[in-house]
Amino acid sequence: MAILEDFDRQLPLLNALAPKLYTLLSELLATKSLRVHSVSTRTKTRESLEGKLSQFAGKYEKLDQITDLCGVRIVTYLEDDVDAVAALVEAEFDKDSENSIDKRQTAEFDRFGYSSVHYVVSLKPTRAQLPEYARFANLKFEIQIRSILQHAWAEIEHDLQYKNKNEVP
Repeated sequence: MAILEDFDRQLPLLNALAPKLYTLLSELLATKSLRVHSVSTRTKTRESLEGKLSQFAGKYEKLDQITDLCGVRIVTYLEDDVDAVAALVEAEFDKDSENSIDKRQTAEFDRFGYSSVHYVVSLKPTRAQLPEYARFANLKFEIQIRSILQHAWAEIEHDLQYKNKNEVP
């Protein structure tokens, strides 16, 4: 499959991007005096990509249509901090509005469930021109922002949903 072959070729670049994003976002947060619980990064594995491609068979024709090959998760202490971090991300990166979503806006007001801000972004041209970022200029990546309580629920919900044989209400 051409997408998987392209992924194999691009994997070293994606693996190099993840720590760069960790450092960049950590420094940006510190510059704005935004304290967060954690910043973590990950690069999608080939196995995970294969699963996504089979789950959404026919949806993706090219690798660059898949926007979560590299991702960052920022976990804040408080819900209000999510908005402050989101503002920072919108100021410092080019947002792909079509693929970004604030899951807090889609939840029904009387329900408790998964709630995070998901941005699909790329480096702004001014940053991408810097030598240390130039090779990442055309890459999109995902930034998830959630509070520590949202994160705890997401972990619980994931385990209940995907590791439980019974239906979860």
